[in-house]
Amino acid sequence: MKVAITDEMRTRAKIESQKRNPNIKHHFEVTHLSYSDRDELGFLGEFACFSLLGLAWQKNIRENYDTIDDFDCLAKGLKADIKTETIPRKYASKILNKSILDNELYGKRLIHEGQFKLLSKYDIVIFGFFIRDEVDFWYPMGYIETEIILKNYPPTVNRSDGGKYPFAGSPIPTSILKPFSDLV
Repeated sequence: MKVAITDEMRTRAKIESQKRNPNIKHHFEVTHLSYSDRDELGFLGEFACFSLLGLAWQKNIRENYDTIDDFDCLAKGLKADIKTETIPRKYASKILNKSILDNELYGKRLIHEGQFKLLSKYDIVIFGFFIRDEVDFWYPMGYIETEIILKNYPPTVNRSDGGKYPFAGSPIPTSILKPFSDLV
């Protein structure tokens, strides 16, 4: 299951990113993407997820970004937050064929501690990704109820393999994500 990114989506993601830029607080940095690229990928992920859920993504664009939204979309009546990341091809393939191990690099979905506080506004979090440097398709990984995250996965900097995350975050094992197809 994947969604092809259209030129219309790309154009609109750039426009929305520029509109939102003065109001957004970035919680972390990544070396492989600029802030504007990250913002655009976030919008592309939302647009693709809306499409896969059968929603008209164009109708789900906010008029302004003066405040934080209450949720990204409704999926089967549940308030959903959509998280999109980029993953190197080697690990993306393992996620797609469900062979990635939770304690392996890219085996967990990380929600920044600054975003952790917002989880109580949503019913579920939907996770998806782009293959790094190939923003042609968005791939859904699955979803999880926020109640499970809040009760079981508090933010930490400590990885289960003894290493450290680049920032404190809530590490959600990929293996516990429910199938995206349940939401369609």
